[in-house]
Amino acid sequence: MQARGIVHAETTGTIMQVDGAHWTAAMYGRERQLLMHVVGTATEGDINSVMKSMDDFWNHTFSEAGTHSWSVRGDLLDDILAEKKPARCVELGTYCGYSALRIARTLPEDGFLVTIDIDPLFAAIATKIIEYAGVSHKVKVLMGEVDTLSDKIAAHFSAKSKGKADFVLCDHSKDKMVPDLKLLEKVGVNGPGTVIMGDTTVYPGERGIGSQDSLLSFFVQNPQYTITKHVGTQEEGRGGITVSEWVHLP
Repeated sequence: MQARGIVHAETTGTIMQVDGAHWTAAMYGRERQLLMHVVGTATEGDINSVMKSMDDFWNHTFSEAGTHSWSVRGDLLDDILAEKKPARCVELGTYCGYSALRIARTLPEDGFLVTIDIDPLFAAIATKIIEYAGVSHKVKVLMGEVDTLSDKIAAHFSAKSKGKADFVLCDHSKDKMVPDLKLLEKVGVNGPGTVIMGDTTVYPGERGIGSQDSLLSFFVQNPQYTITKHVGTQEEGRGGITVSEWVHLP
């Protein structure tokens, strides 16, 4: 059977030691190793400790490749969250939950984040990491794609707010960013006042699929959006981070 576009996180490896008494010969990918590292080194319930543990793991795994782009993205995300103070957020592309934690730590007590990932393993690992960090009451992890779950996302917002997101982070497949934003707009999750941040950087370990300038072009061509910031993160303009805000009244 052909794979349905799902990123397979794990590869067959040699026998590895899990802890002092247990070994495994099972499939054991880097994302599962990340979860084990977080549980083994971070303080449960301390979101900053969990994020530091994740940073340490990825810096070691990729020998600090991509650190500059990641720092630029993290600083920009923090600046936006501090300025806009969003309470209702969406993240497209959960992966292992790092950006979800970064958003969750700034949310008010009644704030919430809905985050979605196509890969079942990533969604499961992110869920456990978010629980371990102590913010599962603020973060809902969905497994699947926006084109089949847009109504569910909208229903979650309608149940807890006026139906519209304050902030959307696009951090998934480059070729899905524009179609998924259109779907969220159609169901009323995006609207006047929504701030959207899209990252088209290809980080170590990722596959660059799809047009990386389509998101920027989408914002330029649609007058309801005003681009407030664009930062190039790779040579020859191959990737960047764009922040745009829907400012026109309906």
